[in-house]
Amino acid sequence: MVELELDLNRDLIEKLREGFEIRLKNFGRKVYFHSPGFKHYEVEDFSVKGPVRFVDISITGKKCELMCDHCASKILWHMIPAETPEELWRVCEDLKARGVTGILISGGSNKDGVVELHPYLRTMKRIKEELGMIVTCHVGLVDRSLAEGLKEAGVDAVLLDIIGDDETIASVYKLPHKTVKDYYRSLTNLKEAGLKIVPHVIIGLHYGKIKGEFRALEMIADHEPDALVLVVVMPYYGKASFQLLPPPSPEEGAEVVLHARRVMPAVPVMIGCARPAGPERVKFDLYSLMAGVNGIAFPAEGVVTYSKEIGLEPVVSPSCCSTVFMIQAGIIEP
Repeated sequence: MVELELDLNRDLIEKLREGFEIRLKNFGRKVYFHSPGFKHYEVEDFSVKGPVRFVDISITGKKCELMCDHCASKILWHMIPAETPEELWRVCEDLKARGVTGILISGGSNKDGVVELHPYLRTMKRIKEELGMIVTCHVGLVDRSLAEGLKEAGVDAVLLDIIGDDETIASVYKLPHKTVKDYYRSLTNLKEAGLKIVPHVIIGLHYGKIKGEFRALEMIADHEPDALVLVVVMPYYGKASFQLLPPPSPEEGAEVVLHARRVMPAVPVMIGCARPAGPERVKFDLYSLMAGVNGIAFPAEGVVTYSKEIGLEPVVSPSCCSTVFMIQAGIIEP
């Protein structure tokens, strides 16, 4: 049994049953496993065949003014650079010709925690209208003007990290002049503009400690998101050493996942790409399935098999996990 091989916490497993029952009641048995095209990923019981369909693009290349302790710009390194609106258009024309159907546009933040997307909005609208691609954006803080601009551009979904603790915002994200209220206001601005939103919560963001995640989830629940993505802090991304930025235990992470399932019972909850590798990843993925998530990006080996053992029906997708609400609605294919 997987439980014995990995020495899973049986008391926790019993507690997680509540989340699993919530997901069955609201979503049935389909579970989505994603492998977007920014890297090849294959384990014994999971792989995606065929051409790449979804890629990430950075409007700042590898550069980020903020250089926070969370990733120090390294998350941008796997993205395709497109540092002018003209280059963004050329990149997307080439991607479309190669069979790519969806893109995520992001980039490094400025000193106020904003990804400066305004100059690219017209190009995004053109990509939507002339190339017919799915366009999502991973943004920083969002004012009303940017929210309205993203809506006018026809963006399919907006992704943003939500932080529920002022100290974390100041120390980890290097934004002492910002607070939780700014993140709450960003959610409100996006919702009031009529955008589809897929907030992200980084488990263990405060140097490996659980601090603010539960509050962040409740802030998100207030705004009725279209989906939620949970990731886990990755020490080899940030500037800090592994000792300063250790990931939380899989058990701690599972408690956050269960809380998300409880406060957003009818919202698709996904485990995103970013989380540490190794045996702890396997544990976290298994606990997450038990807690009732709707899907997992780059599932650890054995996780797809285990999903079948607990009565779920796996669906494999080469798209970004944030598009799950579009897949469920039949807007795009898995």
